[in-house]
Amino acid sequence: MAVITRARRLADARWKDAKGRMTRALASDSSSFSLRSARRDGFAGLIGAIVNIPGEMAMGVLAGLNPVHALNTLMIGMPAAAVLGSTRLMMFDTTSAMVLVAAGSIGDRSGDERAQAMIVMALTAGLFQLVLGVLGLGQLNRFVSSAVMTGFLTGVAVLIVIGQLGDLTGYQSTNASKIARTFDLLAHITQIDGPTTAIGIGSLLAMIGLRATRLARFNLLIALIAASIAAWLFRSIGSHPVALVNGLGTIPRSLPSLRIPALDMLPALILPGVAVGLVQAAGVAQRYPNPDGAESRASQDFLAQGVANIACGFVQGMPGGGSLSGTALNVAGGARTRWALLFQAAFVVLLVLIFSDLLGLIPMTALAALLIYMGASTIKVSGVRAVLVSTRTSASVMLVTFVATLVMPLEQAVLLGVILAAVLFLYRASTDIRLVQIVPEDGGFRECPPPAQLPSDRVTMLDVYGSLFYAGARTVGRLLPSPRGASRAVVVLRLRGQSNLGVTFLDVASAYARQLQAGGGTLFLAGVDPAVKRQMAKPGHLREIGEDHVFEAGTLVGASTGAAFRAGQAWLGPQKAQSSARMPATVGMLRTAPNPYTQPHPLDGCPD
Repeated sequence: MAVITRARRLADARWKDAKGRMTRALASDSSSFSLRSARRDGFAGLIGAIVNIPGEMAMGVLAGLNPVHALNTLMIGMPAAAVLGSTRLMMFDTTSAMVLVAAGSIGDRSGDERAQAMIVMALTAGLFQLVLGVLGLGQLNRFVSSAVMTGFLTGVAVLIVIGQLGDLTGYQSTNASKIARTFDLLAHITQIDGPTTAIGIGSLLAMIGLRATRLARFNLLIALIAASIAAWLFRSIGSHPVALVNGLGTIPRSLPSLRIPALDMLPALILPGVAVGLVQAAGVAQRYPNPDGAESRASQDFLAQGVANIACGFVQGMPGGGSLSGTALNVAGGARTRWALLFQAAFVVLLVLIFSDLLGLIPMTALAALLIYMGASTIKVSGVRAVLVSTRTSASVMLVTFVATLVMPLEQAVLLGVILAAVLFLYRASTDIRLVQIVPEDGGFRECPPPAQLPSDRVTMLDVYGSLFYAGARTVGRLLPSPRGASRAVVVLRLRGQSNLGVTFLDVASAYARQLQAGGGTLFLAGVDPAVKRQMAKPGHLREIGEDHVFEAGTLVGASTGAAFRAGQAWLGPQKAQSSARMPATVGMLRTAPNPYTQPHPLDGCPD
């Protein structure tokens, strides 16, 4: 009960903090609202609505649904996220990665059952994101490495491209795998539909060609209008009819209505919903910070996306997330405040109400071309090259994630990527450990490689770089100089900055202290965090090492290390201490050593 009470208090505090920040942000946007800013934000909203409606319809097709479900996300989810988010220009919409993960999770469901499963997926993803946001865990996506995300997003882009070849050419393969369908298409290339292929390839070429002209901002819209006219011409001359969007169902000329999702599907879609919730676009706040310099908070953005997805679940919408490409369009259109996204939602509603019949006349092959265009555009060759030339480990992780994305269900590929990132983080944390010897000199200290064997009757001071939590503690245990054969060896181990020491390290330190004591020596710990010292007392480690051998860190850097060094000399006795190196007088001015990961360690003056 105590744990539940603490969790509830934490959630309440997080919610109040997020609500306060949201209120201040809205007040700031409202106070800066003017006719001039309204014109700029209104124009950006209009441009965004015109450009994003075709893209949202393509996302609906990608999911195998009536495009109206994607449009509902744009009309309801986007303004909800805009009001609640801390990144004021971030656009919330359906993203290709999210759609593919969700579509793969609902399997071969069709018709209304498939639509309801996708809607429930939005609800489960939203609940997961809401919990992360309220608990302040929005920074979890930092633990997914760039190698994993690069491999996953590149794999998703390839799947989008090859997955649309059937609609592009009019040849529908019966194979389940997208890769198998691609090979089947190549084997039956003579069976493609001529008019469908001509319109699809023409649309793709128009999108690419217009990108280099003044009409680049409207290249997608122009290509779709031209494709619709071409489909009408083929139909009027008696040619084989080209499949249209209205074949998936009518786009109603009405606002989204409230409807309770099929909650009986919820238990089966919890894990896929978590996977969809994790695949939210990261880096929007870093790429597009708030114009007034206000800080963006990942947890509040998670909360905003969670509320938006929950809202989508109750208006028959699809799951969505923060979109880098959508945000880029919003910024390029001249947006300055979150009002641009609210204007965009209003324009989307207006355009759908007026042109819903015309939207249904867009050829499926043109939307397939649009998806291929968008998929190919998301492949970042420079990012792939950067990972390949970085390290073998990063390159291997990227390639494994890429292959897994192509051959595994996407929700499993997402979780595999997260596990790979976690394992990679733990491996690096446990191996990026360096132990150095600190040799006192007049005026400061010198860093040296530690001796393999401890000297007898001397104080040896050691410092450690890296995490000592879990596996890192075992690594340090292997790096510590051997006390075998040494008589009355004294070791001072400096732990300043190590505020998260687990039981594993305390076990390693106690075992090392026993080895030193077996040879008549002893261990001193310096720079110990007060919380760590209290932690040592509970399982008996403090008693085993000796409470007077543990020196807490203070505000004066090096003071506890100097005190431990002098205590070690005193422990050896006056005669033996004279043979040990002398502590510099300026002990409180311990010179900050260069980072051993990036700087060479001088060997001059180091003991053999």
